[in-house]
Amino acid sequence: MITAIRGNTKTAAYIDATTQKQKGYFDQSVVLGKQSAYNELSTFWQECKFPNWDGYSAFAVQEETVIKTYRFIEALPLGYPLPSVGAEPDGHLTLEWYSNPRCLLSVSISPEGMLYYAALLGGRDERGSEHFWTDVPQSILELIKEVKGVKG
Repeated sequence: MITAIRGNTKTAAYIDATTQKQKGYFDQSVVLGKQSAYNELSTFWQECKFPNWDGYSAFAVQEETVIKTYRFIEALPLGYPLPSVGAEPDGHLTLEWYSNPRCLLSVSISPEGMLYYAALLGGRDERGSEHFWTDVPQSILELIKEVKGVKG
């Protein structure tokens, strides 16, 4: 698990360790956990970490891209649908949420933490880019909710 301590005191370290332990219980849960997405990410990393992984001169997926993608999945709020993981020939990783051929969201993650997204929502499409710092941008959360029919 990739973690970052958010403070420099013993109290902050204790709170962070306790929070990470509790989060670990949720991640192991089949219903609430994110372990399946982490496993899929790991599988793609193993398959795509070398140049030409697709047989058509694809760039290798860099470790920084895997870390950013892991942190993105980790930052998804509890109860949000998990994405499918994929890789692109440019070395970016892709997270996708799909309901049907006319309702889907694709988020491409660069090693620098740029998020490039495209959503097809019936007759409407939305595209854009956001920088990923620590939280999933609200615009992308709203698109996930719309694609997957999440209430609230």
